[in-house]
Amino acid sequence: MKNNVGVLSRPSTRSAKKPTFLVCLLTLMLIVTFIFTLKMYEPVKNILVTGGIFVYPFTFLIIAYIAKYYSFSEAKKSVFMSAGMFAIFFLLIMLCLIPSANNATASYNSVVQYIFANNFWTIGNTQIFYPTMGQFCGILIAYISSHLLYASIYNAIHRYTIDYLAMGLGAFIAAIVDRVVFVPILLLENLLNGSNEFDFFIKCLTSEFIATIVFTMLAIAGYIAISLIKESKNKKTV
Repeated sequence: MKNNVGVLSRPSTRSAKKPTFLVCLLTLMLIVTFIFTLKMYEPVKNILVTGGIFVYPFTFLIIAYIAKYYSFSEAKKSVFMSAGMFAIFFLLIMLCLIPSANNATASYNSVVQYIFANNFWTIGNTQIFYPTMGQFCGILIAYISSHLLYASIYNAIHRYTIDYLAMGLGAFIAAIVDRVVFVPILLLENLLNGSNEFDFFIKCLTSEFIATIVFTMLAIAGYIAISLIKESKNKKTV
């Protein structure tokens, strides 16, 4: 008998609603990912990862939840909406920091140095700060491509296998693709100008793969737990 757990075509009590809160949560997680990606960590010897890897994989859990309890189309919309809100957030921060740095406060300088790494264009006497392009574009491009891929994989195979396997398989494939896209964009400038050697790039890419697998497994476990709790509540209300 085919297991129809999590079939997207099944009528849902929440299908008429929009996952507004979850889209906002995705946006927040992207912002946190960017901020933590500004630094690299070595949690285990010879494992060098960006800080965002501790948060980012859980975005797959949210997309899976939206796909299952809202719809596949809502999952795709959520990817684009959260990516757009992420870009708008940094645009607003850039606009807020336009006043001349000569009149800046200590908190102003702290934001500039940490979030924008003192990257700026000079127009007259005005400094317009902008995020490091490798980090910003890397996160944005990798997020959109991998999460659309994930939603598509999940939607394609969930009808033919158990829901948890569809979520897990899709998440692993998409997470690996995500790192393949993200790490080269992140380190491209440093590779081209000689700041980083190729072996450093391979070390970072391998480390990110390992960390991605670990945290994706945690995300899958979280998805299973949430689904079981929700299904248990639904049975009690029937």
